[in-house]
Amino acid sequence: MPRKHLVASQTNSKQQQNAKIWQKLAREIKAAVKVGGPNPEANPRLKAAIEKALSKNLSRESIEKNINGSQKDESELVNLEYECYGPNGIQIIVDALTDNPNRVASNLRGYLSKFDAKIAKANSVKSFFNKYGVITIVKDDKVNMDSIMETTMEYQIVDIVEYEDAFQVLTEPDDFYKAKDALKSAGFNVFEADIKMISQNMITSLPDNIKEKYDRFIASCEDDDDIQSVVSNYDPE
Repeated sequence: MPRKHLVASQTNSKQQQNAKIWQKLAREIKAAVKVGGPNPEANPRLKAAIEKALSKNLSRESIEKNINGSQKDESELVNLEYECYGPNGIQIIVDALTDNPNRVASNLRGYLSKFDAKIAKANSVKSFFNKYGVITIVKDDKVNMDSIMETTMEYQIVDIVEYEDAFQVLTEPDDFYKAKDALKSAGFNVFEADIKMISQNMITSLPDNIKEKYDRFIASCEDDDDIQSVVSNYDPE
């Protein structure tokens, strides 16, 4: 993850299309309730969805409405995952949550076609990614590598990466919540925390024409109501 200013880049991303982001978060909350019930303490998927929604500034009132409304909603949402190959060695994983699998498959193929990319076989892309808890901590005078390591020494920490404006802590998924809670309790300013797929082979630059197509592909996915998230091995410096 080679970005120089991590907090600044994530802040800019958060400011874009908030309404669309909230809509997708609401859909994930509803799907989580349908699968595991409305109690977040007994439903890890719902707990994760609520925490992510709160981090994206979705109000608690809206969260409660979606939890309650999901039990009355008769639509069936299906989770789908697509692994894709793009030009210049780009590897992509697309997660969708939809009531119409044919629609999302057709739309995604259209976006990929314009990017000169294609859907790959199962596990042909995922094998190059690891799932980690990712905790972003804003830098200040009291935050340093030693203090983070001391606070998280009881947990399975994969790596701690320093940026100009933040530290990023990578954890094993099983210890993600414990490490995050420990950092918050110790007074660290946790800017963002989520469990993500991280590529083992990052690409930091692309030819201008490929980057332009990639950006259009990402924008199309973000605008698509069925597509929840897109991760890739491209992360510009």
